[in-house]
Amino acid sequence: MTAENIYNIAIHLPEKELEKLYFMLGHKVTEMPTFKKSKKQTLTRQDAIDYLIKNVFSKK
Repeated sequence: MTAENIYNIAIHLPEKELEKLYFMLGHKVTEMPTFKKSKKQTLTRQDAIDYLIKNVFSKK
């Protein structure tokens, strides 16, 4: 079911039922968890040089 379908149904509700629906949705929306975006770790120039020296140019 899409939000557009729900909207089309909701506009035909009586005013009292529409208020009740709005109240119920208000509680549900505030309870929804917020998702945090994780920052991508940036690679510094010195970190890259250290990695290359350690892993690429080292004699094993």
